[in-house]
Amino acid sequence: MALPKMLTRAAGAAADAGGVVFRRLQNARVPGTGTPLAHDDARTAVGRWRVVTVLVSPDQVGTADALPRPLADFRDRIEIRVTPAPGDKGTELAARFRGQANDEDIGELRSALRRAKQLLEVGEVLRVDPVPHGRREQTPQGKLLEEAAAEAPKGGVL
Repeated sequence: MALPKMLTRAAGAAADAGGVVFRRLQNARVPGTGTPLAHDDARTAVGRWRVVTVLVSPDQVGTADALPRPLADFRDRIEIRVTPAPGDKGTELAARFRGQANDEDIGELRSALRRAKQLLEVGEVLRVDPVPHGRREQTPQGKLLEEAAAEAPKGGVL
């Protein structure tokens, strides 16, 4: 067998092995990072605590009976945990569902936690819409950006 052909086969095998390793690393979860698995089953996803760190003291956050408005909408469906953040960095506000919930509910809870954080820290929920400079002409790229911005609060930041 000629050397160039052997090198080509070796390079192909290495690329295949690298692809397998990369796919496994994409789904790996490093303990303590809070990054969920990409292919999490529904029961595990519902039971997971969603947490935000709020730059106020725990007594300013309130109790489970006096929740910020965005979380009050979930009052009977969620558990709330309010604890001091490590290193005196404010308060950890955590929530998780008591029973079953779907992906839409989980996204709404994540969004509610972020809105509650804004209310506690700033006093209002910050918004980008309407656009400060007025109406934009609709373009294909602009439409995609607006759709992504509308979904961003449910799954993370844009």
